[in-house]
Amino acid sequence: MADRNSRLKWPQIDGIISDLDGVLYRGNASIPDAIRAFGEWKAGGLPFCFVTNNSTHTPDDVVRKLDAFGLAIAPKDVVTSAITAAEFIRAKHPDASRVYVIGAPSLVKAIAEVGLETTDQKPEVVVMGLDRQISHDKMRIAVEAISHGAAFVGTNPDLLLPTAGGFEPGAGASIAAVAAATKVEPLIIGKPEPHMIETALSRLGTARSATLMIGDQVPTDIQAGKRAGLLTVLVTTGVPLREDPSLAPPDFIVSSLCEIEVAPAQAGCARQRRA
Repeated sequence: MADRNSRLKWPQIDGIISDLDGVLYRGNASIPDAIRAFGEWKAGGLPFCFVTNNSTHTPDDVVRKLDAFGLAIAPKDVVTSAITAAEFIRAKHPDASRVYVIGAPSLVKAIAEVGLETTDQKPEVVVMGLDRQISHDKMRIAVEAISHGAAFVGTNPDLLLPTAGGFEPGAGASIAAVAAATKVEPLIIGKPEPHMIETALSRLGTARSATLMIGDQVPTDIQAGKRAGLLTVLVTTGVPLREDPSLAPPDFIVSSLCEIEVAPAQAGCARQRRA
């Protein structure tokens, strides 16, 4: 793992792929340094793309949220686990037509937009994302469907999500419960799998060797970046760092995105580094 900030040697950076929750905001509260850094990178012409495991977001939702924080982006700058999961199910199960969805309206919408019916009647696929109205009955339906042979897909394995006041259970908590009940491991679409990273890379058109992956979680963000062949940056503004020797460590650790040196140096972040 790299030494801390004053001794870090940053590579050439031509593009950035970044997580959202815990990096640019916590719940509905922005992380000012991160908003400033991305604003200055945008002004300097550095391309970036956001990849979010949180299946409750649509790209338009993210655009509106970041705009309220003062960062203007376009829907094409966002890759979500909900959209990626729907596209994966359509491609991986071309003969399937019925999907049982546990998740937010954004996940239901993504499934419908690829031509699949959302139903609890004999589904061929069960897909689970973050559902803040999760219930025993929803989990019962999922367990029964999977036990009868339905494919099991999870948007992401995050156990915790950062909020303005602390943390809340993530999609991974309920996915783990269904996996334990059925003894069937889900196929995970989001990070740490590299599916969304590959989509983001294709949109950026940058070389892997000159693209950074930024995230706040080693088990998901950092592992996804590593699996995609990117240099990785852990920012300590989100989920607390827990050492796990079985996981590949980040290449860099920062407490603020303003510590990342992009040439030419961006004025606001440069001032903070000198302060």
